[in-house]
Amino acid sequence: MNERRTGSAASPAAPSREVAPEGTAPEFSGGTVQCAEPPFEASLRDLAEVLEPRGVQFGMPDGPGWADCAFLTGPAGVAEALARVGDTHGASPEVAASYLANWYSANVAAPAIACFVLLHRVPALTPATMSLRVLDGGWFDQTAFHRPAMTVLADDPIAGGATAGDGMNARIGVVGDVAALRGRLVEEVLAHLQPFVEELRGRVRLGLPALWGAVAAQCARAFLLTERATGDPHLGRVEADAFFSRATPTIRARPRWHEFVHHGRRYTGIRRGSCCLAYRLGDDYCTSCPFTGDQDREERLRAWIDTQGNGGLAV
Repeated sequence: MNERRTGSAASPAAPSREVAPEGTAPEFSGGTVQCAEPPFEASLRDLAEVLEPRGVQFGMPDGPGWADCAFLTGPAGVAEALARVGDTHGASPEVAASYLANWYSANVAAPAIACFVLLHRVPALTPATMSLRVLDGGWFDQTAFHRPAMTVLADDPIAGGATAGDGMNARIGVVGDVAALRGRLVEEVLAHLQPFVEELRGRVRLGLPALWGAVAAQCARAFLLTERATGDPHLGRVEADAFFSRATPTIRARPRWHEFVHHGRRYTGIRRGSCCLAYRLGDDYCTSCPFTGDQDREERLRAWIDTQGNGGLAV
């Protein structure tokens, strides 16, 4: 399941650009980062580029379509979201759950992963202090962090001279090295998504490998997308491998890398560890499908890259 897929039309599992109808949420165009700190404006512009077409903002969100993550991960929120996806796209409960697992985890994990790779900061992912904006089709297009609570390295300008072991002030935690910061990233992602995955698991006939496989695919994709900002085709993959090593065994069915050369350039795509079930609603397969052969997947990836123009990636 990619954000966009090859084929004649985008599928519900991978909308090319879902625009909110009038009266639900304002039209969203491109990645956005609001309330940037002046010393980090350039890096946050990179963050916006990585997250496009999703956006992220700091502060309490305003406008229609927003719901806090404490609600979205609870029984009522999950039931409402499953019904919305199923009704809009004619999806079975299992397909709706697969879509929801992908869409929700992408909006929670991707901003944190991009912050970690690009800024060496890990935002707190406490559900009660986050909100997502949902469009009528069930896709989430923006993430809001109600307050800029995060964990940083001791040499980060916002650390305020604190050192690892000093504990936290109200919003900033400090760790001693990148490995510890990576560990915090894993902890934040798992703490937020475990209750959500368990709630989904209790409602549909999908096993934990299928649901955590959706999370793993979206995490892997987020790591690879950091190449948009870094220009480094290897950093995201290396960081993803380290992340998954720390997240095992909770995050299971992680994808494997699919490397190939296209137009003289080396690309890395993914082969999902579990199926997203998008094929049940269309006649096409995802560019990360685990059921197609490597050659077929590579042909789809090449076509997908060519639709993006210069700087396209295989995710």
